[in-house]
Amino acid sequence: MGMAFAYFSTAQLVPFIIGGVCLICSIGLFLGSSRKLSLIFLFSGAISLGFFISNLDPFLNLWDEQFHALVARNMVETPLMPRLYPVPILEYTHTDWTQNYIWLHKQPLFLWQIALSIKLFGASELAVRLPGILMFALAALFVYRIGKIAYSDRVGFFGAVFFISVNYLLELLTGKHSTDHNDVAFLFYVTASFWAWFEYQAKKSVYWIVLIGIFSGCAILVKWLVGLLIYAVWFLTIGANNRKDFFRIKNYYPMLIAFGVTMLITLPWQLFILNAYPVEATYEFKLNSTHFFHAVEGHGGDFWYHFRVLKKIYGSGDLIPFLLLAGLIIFLIGTRHRKYRIAIGAAVVIVYGFFSIAATKMDSFCIIVLPFVMLGMAAFVDKIFLWIAGKNRFHWLNNLFQFIIIGGLSYSFINLSKVAGYHVDKGNAVNELRSQNLKLMQFIDQLPREVKEQPYVVFIPNHRLKSSVPVMFYTHVIAYDFIPTQEQLEKVWKQSYAVAIEDNGNLPDYIREDARILKL
Repeated sequence: MGMAFAYFSTAQLVPFIIGGVCLICSIGLFLGSSRKLSLIFLFSGAISLGFFISNLDPFLNLWDEQFHALVARNMVETPLMPRLYPVPILEYTHTDWTQNYIWLHKQPLFLWQIALSIKLFGASELAVRLPGILMFALAALFVYRIGKIAYSDRVGFFGAVFFISVNYLLELLTGKHSTDHNDVAFLFYVTASFWAWFEYQAKKSVYWIVLIGIFSGCAILVKWLVGLLIYAVWFLTIGANNRKDFFRIKNYYPMLIAFGVTMLITLPWQLFILNAYPVEATYEFKLNSTHFFHAVEGHGGDFWYHFRVLKKIYGSGDLIPFLLLAGLIIFLIGTRHRKYRIAIGAAVVIVYGFFSIAATKMDSFCIIVLPFVMLGMAAFVDKIFLWIAGKNRFHWLNNLFQFIIIGGLSYSFINLSKVAGYHVDKGNAVNELRSQNLKLMQFIDQLPREVKEQPYVVFIPNHRLKSSVPVMFYTHVIAYDFIPTQEQLEKVWKQSYAVAIEDNGNLPDYIREDARILKL
């Protein structure tokens, strides 16, 4: 523990310590039967942990975070016109999301959220990560409610504590894992749709039907049609108590109302982009449809890919997959109603089954069932607690034991040593990229003093891949990652832009000898 803390500065550790104190208070208050206050501290602890890890990298991470951030910044000015480059100075191809102009590679909701944050707080990496921090903390409360309704108050709370402690999820907030903020938002809205569904099953209010539709629609506006997962689960639960219910039309009315709301949320944007940007939109829709049958951009793998990734997401031990499975089984057996059991089991099976069969594979695809996995782990731990409590009549001793175990597991899930390995200069291969990022930020910091207020196109061939993207995010210049040809230079000048290029000491003569070009 001490070694891990030693890698961080005092300023970096302050939000971690605050988050730890909030989490300790939350666990203590919950075990002491102060439920509402414990949830306030849980939410505060999640916010603090999110701030801690999001402040460790004073730069945008490659790949996805940089592109998401730049498109979101441009959407501050044109929210209905997602752009990667603010102006298409040089030629581009609409089929390459890393260098095109109109950027429809992702659905827009999470980008709008980041754009709003940038509008309020300025163009900074923390502003980019702030919406994810808030959604991460709110999702923990949804996990609590799902667990409470489906199983018990205790399992809901323990599951929420474990949820905010998962290292992989925390790292998504920093942009370290692809596809970072997109996956955080998707996890949030899918979890919210399940929360609303569980609330509806418990209360039967039209209010929750509408919320199911809204949250599912929002999920689609983040990461496309897997956001409809709640409807597949809902359908399978209709005949949970009586198979004849499958054939009673009235049982489908609530689902159809919710689905109508979902379509009202999602269809306008799809119709808009098909009309406003038909070439780009058609291409992206076709690309989305190929993910299932073809490994897009080389992201392939065999059927067992996502089962191997369990160790990356939940821990590296060989027993992790078996513990997770045991927890899910305990959770499913102990759920209060058959309908809940079908819903949770179906969600896990559908997600892992679908993405295991699909040709395109990425580590975070199955993360939307993380809430159920953590609730399963909570059910596992609670079973042990209840068994021990049955053997020990001292209530205070049982609470102390549970306090220590839950707090200890939470700290181990965070894995501070792993956090340090990603975000602190320890001389390893992972941090070689960090050193390049820091060097690039030094270049970015001095760039405004070099180019002043004149409109510039800057060519940066000397840094790591796609350094032009963060340069455009943090400054007012348009940037490219290559040495321009003479024809490209003439094209820039014809559009009334000045030209600057980072001098690596090996520039071609037509650039080195041209006094019009500012050498950086």
